[in-house]
Amino acid sequence: MKDWMKLKNDPRLLRGIGLAGCGICSCLLSAASFNGIQIPLNTALSAALSPTCGIAVLAGSLFTYALTGTLTKGPVFLCAIALTALLRWLISMQHTPRAAAMLAASGTALSAVIFSMARMIGGRELIFWGIGAAFAALFAACIRRTAERFECGLPVRLHAGDAAAFSVCFVILTAALCSVRVFMFSLGQIFSAFVILTAAKRYRTGGGMICGTLAAFALLITDADAAGFAAVLPAAGLAAGFLAGRRSELLFLVMQLFLGTGTVLCGCNVAAARIWVNAAIGGLLFLFLPSQQIADRILQWSDGDADLAALTGARLDFLSDSIAGVRGSAEQIVSKLAKAEGPSDAVRHVREAVCEKCSYYAECWVRGDDEVQRCFRELAAAGITEQHAAPFRCLKPEQVTAEFIRAKKQSAAAKAFAARLRDTQTLLFSQMKITEALLHCAGQQTRRTYHRELTRYVTDVLGRMQIPLLAAAVSETENGRLLIELYMPLCAEPDAELVTELLHDALQKPLECCGTEEAGGEKRLLLQSTGGFSVSTAAAQCAVHDDEPCGDCWDTFSDQSGAVYLAVSDGMGTGKNAALDARIVLSNFRQLVQSGMDCRAAADMVNAIMLTKSGDERFATLDVAKICTDSAAVTLYKYGAGPTFVRQGEIVTVCQAANGPIGILPKTEPYTVNLQLSRGDLLFLMTDGMDESVFPFIRQRLRQGGDLQELVHTLCGRAPRSANGTPADDVTVLAAVLSGTAIDE
Repeated sequence: MKDWMKLKNDPRLLRGIGLAGCGICSCLLSAASFNGIQIPLNTALSAALSPTCGIAVLAGSLFTYALTGTLTKGPVFLCAIALTALLRWLISMQHTPRAAAMLAASGTALSAVIFSMARMIGGRELIFWGIGAAFAALFAACIRRTAERFECGLPVRLHAGDAAAFSVCFVILTAALCSVRVFMFSLGQIFSAFVILTAAKRYRTGGGMICGTLAAFALLITDADAAGFAAVLPAAGLAAGFLAGRRSELLFLVMQLFLGTGTVLCGCNVAAARIWVNAAIGGLLFLFLPSQQIADRILQWSDGDADLAALTGARLDFLSDSIAGVRGSAEQIVSKLAKAEGPSDAVRHVREAVCEKCSYYAECWVRGDDEVQRCFRELAAAGITEQHAAPFRCLKPEQVTAEFIRAKKQSAAAKAFAARLRDTQTLLFSQMKITEALLHCAGQQTRRTYHRELTRYVTDVLGRMQIPLLAAAVSETENGRLLIELYMPLCAEPDAELVTELLHDALQKPLECCGTEEAGGEKRLLLQSTGGFSVSTAAAQCAVHDDEPCGDCWDTFSDQSGAVYLAVSDGMGTGKNAALDARIVLSNFRQLVQSGMDCRAAADMVNAIMLTKSGDERFATLDVAKICTDSAAVTLYKYGAGPTFVRQGEIVTVCQAANGPIGILPKTEPYTVNLQLSRGDLLFLMTDGMDESVFPFIRQRLRQGGDLQELVHTLCGRAPRSANGTPADDVTVLAAVLSGTAIDE
């Protein structure tokens, strides 16, 4: 896969594919017949592309004219292409649509003038070539506008201002394809039927009618006798768009019904019947090919909202970076001030406060009395409660002793204040870092591809079922998964399974529910399209005391990218207090991750919450397995958690490490492991209630496999027990097995 991705991004390969595509397009346009009229389309193509591509267009045109035996009939066309390519080389200008139009018009007009001076074309033909130069300029501008969008990469984001240029290019391409026939089959007619059904399914009535109208126009300019039948295409696209929420087979049948009606109205002639058959082939391609996925990979409708989303994302990222800069500067200042503060010197303080005012100061300190200095050092090293006498012959022993005690108390108070200040600074910097992560996640979410038509369609479907809805958004994640966000009033009680089933039937896509979250007065329901792998889970628990809840908690959920999370938390001790700590950790972690936050940032924020929860020392472990359902890549995050067993084929490995849990230190770092699993592999998470004496049995039982629920109950039952038969500690086991295959990208 990596070699293919590297090859796909090779600029030489892309350049070669582009030149080959230009040659094929020039061959297609050279062979195209527009009701017996030749139009200088290749001149427009040469003007709209790079000089190298212009040479490829000239070569493709020469090849086509030579192959069809019309080389002597098209010298003006070939000269116009050559002149346009030459002007493109010689004239250095910004390659805009306007510049492309000027080049195409200049090359076509100059070629006509040259052949007119050579008396190879007459006056009427000059008028024709003048009109041809105007058409070439128009087509070149449209092709250049379209090429600019494709040069930005796939999928192309089509804006409202690009609609005219893309429409002209679609008509030209469809008309050229209509001229390509293999027996009775026309590539253009097959292509147009496929596009009409795909647009109707994707963009409903508007997309079906617009593409039907454009396809009808393309059919008219290639065959004027098909005018009666072409009039049916917009109506067929409109009818298919009305049924966009139904099954694809129904759209196909309705379109065939309209086209069959058009065939009957045209008198059942051979041309109409041929178009009907070709449209049926295009409809079958729509049914059996992933038409919507193909369309989304190539072209996606966008508008001003996309620009606003990009601007919002950039602003949030800038704000996040600004907070990071402020935090970094503050941390540097605090670090420098901490280094500048030296340890307090009680000896010097007492000497300056008491001894320098004494008449014996010179004898004790200037002349260097070792006995006095030794005694002062002992007083400075002694604790506040320890009793030490002042130096022998000291005139102010009570003042010296009292001053030492006062200096030590001040020093202890200063150290306590400094410790509290450091804790406050650490917590503040942690909160600023978490704010950066939240803003960055919000900025990333705005860069998704949001589908306005699908959003409206989802809203209509739920509205017909009288499901209360505040807002909805249908977007596409970076890995191509469809994400549906539904926001409802808190008082609403939607059945997540019912909503998932309704939208599955309406969109004809397999969907899964990621869970329901509450915040303020709203409730959010997340749905997403399924990935290449599915994850089945099972869990079992046992508590130390039957009359108290288990001090461990577990949870499984999905995030907005389609990843599945297995999470286990073990609270300190046993019983309801431990269960409360574990539930706080898991519930907050889940909510933050489903809001779009990274696992590490979410754990840091939960750690800050646990630190400020109470004055008592309360902590809980956190064990997380993040499973990517597209590739089966797994990442383990362990915060003081128990071991994790991984079965890959017949091999069973253990992942464990000794690090701190959540809620002890201001900064916590997880122990992470990256794994690549495949179909049938198993993950087994457990708390520390299972000690190493049970590990051999766990390995053996995991190799044997079997029913997942029976497996976790069996392993949970083997937990170490005390003399009276009760478990020595709360035990929780959570297992997951992967099934399915990866999506071939």
